[in-house]
Parts: sequence; C-alpha cells; structure tokens
Amino acid sequence: MGCGSPLGDLFYLADTLLYHTDGSSLPLGRRGIGGESDNPLRSQLYQMYGEGQISEEVFTALRILADRGQLRPADLAVHRARVQHRSVGHGDPVTANALRSIRSRLTQLAQVRAASEKVLADLETQLSDINQRMDDKEQAARRIIERDEESARQRLAEKAELGLSRDRLAPQVDALQTDLSRLEDLRAQLEAKSIELEAVQARGRLNEEMLK
Repeated sequence: MGCGSPLGDLFYLADTLLYHTDGSSLPLGRRGIGGESDNPLRSQLYQMYGEGQISEEVFTALRILADRGQLRPADLAVHRARVQHRSVGHGDPVTANALRSIRSRLTQLAQVRAASEKVLADLETQLSDINQRMDDKEQAARRIIERDEESARQRLAEKAELGLSRDRLAPQVDALQTDLSRLEDLRAQLEAKSIELEAVQARGRLNEEMLK
C-alpha cells in the first residue's frame, strides 16, 4: 500500500470498512484498497498515526481537515517536530500512542460488527420470509389453475413481484457477509499488532528497571 506504514495501512483499511459498512461514503485520498495514494498528505497522516507519532484526538482533527481538503504540510510538520523533541524518560509515548489507537479501532470495529450482524440477521429473515411467500403463491396457483386460471395468474404475478424484492435484497446479504469477513481479518491483524506492542512496552519497562 502507499501509506508507508503497515499499521497505518491497517488503520486506513479499518476506516474504509467503518465508513463502508455503516452506509457512509468511503474516505477520500486513495484510489482503492491496495492502490496508490492520490493524496500524499493523507497518506503521511495515516503513517504518522500508525507509527504512534500522533494521538487519536490529533489524528481525528487532522483527518477532518483532510476530508475538507484543508490539510497543509505545515500541520503535519508541527507534530513531527513535537515527536522529535518528545522525552522518552517516562516510557515510549510513540508505542503508547499506537497501542491506544489500536484499542480504539478495535472498539469501533466491534461496534460496527455488532450493528452489521443485526442488519444481516434481519436481511436473512426477510429473505427467508419472501422465499416462503413465493412458495406459497406458487402452490396456491397450482391448486386453483384448473378451476380459476385468472386467479392462478394473479398468484404467479404476485410471486414475480416478490422475486424482484428478493433479487434486490440478496446482493446486499452477500456484500454484508463479505464486509464482515474482511472486518474479522482486520480485527485479527490489529489484535496481533496490539500484542506485539504490549510486548515492546513490557521489554521497555524491563530495560528501564535493569538500568536503574
């Protein structure tokens, strides 16, 4: 990916799924997942966020500017300068920032997953109901066709209308199932990165103790 940071890429993918799954527009600034960035500043922003150089609050504020097309190189330069002058005497703030960001993303993904699974269950229930109604219409038509052809045709017309509704819903079920599968893959990657950063923090604390 064009972001330059594996964790930054994960955050970008998380945002893409969060925006897409809740029905909002996809975030701007990329030509697609895995594609090259058409907004270098946005890519740098995700890279800084992924590397823990900026906090969740700073990232959110700067991303809003990026969404409006108002993010400037100076906005990022200010925060890079702060990172360079940041003291590491009380632990590693970069790792801590990255870990907080991952936990925040995991919380958001869990909320979106729960809401999406409810929508999926409702869609599947609706599809099952439509299929049952279509079967009932067809059976009714078969029972009465010999004595009332007009009524049988009406039942088959009703079945066809239900089929149109089913054909509109079915692709939504497939798309939502795909999104949920991708979300699960992303959750697993973020959790793995979280454990990795926790290990880095633990080693850092051990090193500090040994140097005392």
